[in-house]
Amino acid sequence: MQAGNVAIYGLGNMGYPLAERIGRQFSTQVFDLDSAQLKRAQEAFGAERIASPEMLADTSIVVLCLPTPAVSLSVLRQIAPHLPTGAVVLETSTVNPEHIVAEQAVLENLGIHLVDASIMAGVGQMVAGTASLALGGNLDAIAKAQPVLDAIASKQTNFGPLGAGAAAKVINNAVAHAVMVVVAEAGALATAAGVDSAKLIALLSDAQMGLHRPLTYRYADRIMKGDYDGGMPLDAARKDSVLALQLAQTLGVPLFAIQGSHSVYDMGVAAGYGRDDYAAVAKLWADWGCPTVPDPATR
Repeated sequence: MQAGNVAIYGLGNMGYPLAERIGRQFSTQVFDLDSAQLKRAQEAFGAERIASPEMLADTSIVVLCLPTPAVSLSVLRQIAPHLPTGAVVLETSTVNPEHIVAEQAVLENLGIHLVDASIMAGVGQMVAGTASLALGGNLDAIAKAQPVLDAIASKQTNFGPLGAGAAAKVINNAVAHAVMVVVAEAGALATAAGVDSAKLIALLSDAQMGLHRPLTYRYADRIMKGDYDGGMPLDAARKDSVLALQLAQTLGVPLFAIQGSHSVYDMGVAAGYGRDDYAAVAKLWADWGCPTVPDPATR
């Protein structure tokens, strides 16, 4: 890879350590609206400031780490006409597949490839070198950008076609943010009930307890295999959910995520799944035309 052909747009909280990791191995060009960050990159790893898109004529890899999908699209519209044919753009920003499609529409007629390389980590993990990437896109384009991808993060998972990596990132974040609300509610219930917070954390951290088993057993085994025989009946899970709501009401603790989840158990019982393992709540999404796993015939 020739010097000066890796450009990074965005030197924010995540973009700067990402650029720094790339800058340890490659000559870099950088752009950000914050002049202090540009100066910092120039002094730390010899980055060249991108004064105009014309400077990208020999740049084969562009990395985007920008705050919104609209900013990414705007940047691409400005720089795409100046990139060489065969260049690869790595979209590391958090975007949806529809935004990836819009970005690809700007690039494809120019012979420029797009790869979604979503960052699955926080800033601290990027700095420490423990971040991972969720990839999506053409295998040849990924291979061409592989040295830069490796500089960003050694752990990478290819989720499939263009947009799949971005979708995986958004789904992961959605789960994390929803679980954060559930954990906050659990903490409020524990405090009100006199349950030691440290012991609650140890309980929920157990691989056999509430945070892990729904994913690692009920989704990974029961839902993936369509096996709802035996196990804890949905009726019993609904009963436990009622008890949790009663506890919260007694203690005066407001609930949102846990309360909303109870409605799904009500619907599952009403749909006739009460004697199935409670993973059968997933059947509701299949009933609504949105199955939680692909049809076995298409796997």
